[in-house]
Amino acid sequence: MGLLFFRFFTFVASSLSLECNYYIGSFFGAIFYLFVFRHRRVALDSLTLAFPEKSLKERKRIARESIALMIQSVFEVLYFVKNPHRLGDIKIEGRQYLDEALKQGRGVIGFTAHFGNFPLMDLKLVKEGYPVNIVLRPMRDAHAGSHVYHLCDVTGIKKILSYPREKVVKETIGALRANQLVVIQMDQNFGTGGVWVDFFGKLAATPVGPIVFSLRTKAVMLPMYMVREGMGRHCIKILPPQNLEIADDIRETVLLNAAKITKIIEGWIREHPEQWGWIHRRWKSRPSEKVKKAKFKVYNAAAQE
Repeated sequence: MGLLFFRFFTFVASSLSLECNYYIGSFFGAIFYLFVFRHRRVALDSLTLAFPEKSLKERKRIARESIALMIQSVFEVLYFVKNPHRLGDIKIEGRQYLDEALKQGRGVIGFTAHFGNFPLMDLKLVKEGYPVNIVLRPMRDAHAGSHVYHLCDVTGIKKILSYPREKVVKETIGALRANQLVVIQMDQNFGTGGVWVDFFGKLAATPVGPIVFSLRTKAVMLPMYMVREGMGRHCIKILPPQNLEIADDIRETVLLNAAKITKIIEGWIREHPEQWGWIHRRWKSRPSEKVKKAKFKVYNAAAQE
């Protein structure tokens, strides 16, 4: 069923104008917000936690816009896959940071978030000639997943599936040692793995893979994300490289840098809250008492001041 829907939407998106795709995306976004109660509740609960100072009316507006932009992004990226000439409308700020990082020859880890039309960022960078690898979770619907993976292949985006673990480690290190760009999102709940750092004032389970890979390969850590600026208009923002803070214990090094990266991502979301995916349960997992007592597993912001 998922494959049929995906193929149908791919056909629709590629057949219509970009403007029509936006209107269709807005329509489905409104339907989703009104009738998919569970996700709407998650979005509003998350917004209440992140922005308690905002009114309920404002949080509802952000939730509606976030869901609408999320669905619009699906139609939009499918449109751009079939109409790559329109990718020229997308701007890149800070391109020099990526070019300079690649000149070092050790590979680049582009850490980012589920922010704006993030798949379109990968598509644009490939179009500009950059060797892009994306780390993504295998899709639950295998047939729909095959279609998505096929789109990656035809557009030139190299995919690295996030498990099995041995394979993702091998492929990621291989791409970095080949001096390629590996894009990794660091803004989703990481279950019982990783470390626990502050995100909007509450501990959130956070992945540490990009930090570990950088320590192992000396790859440059580069923040990058895409901001929507209007219909069909986007800007990829590439920020200066982030030097890792090195502590005596490697576990502390990982924890400190996970907290640092998460705070950077939080800044993007605070500036454009409607462009982040609030339907994700970022704070779903909670640290056990054993984890809280473990060394270098939980970031205590007060202790660092």
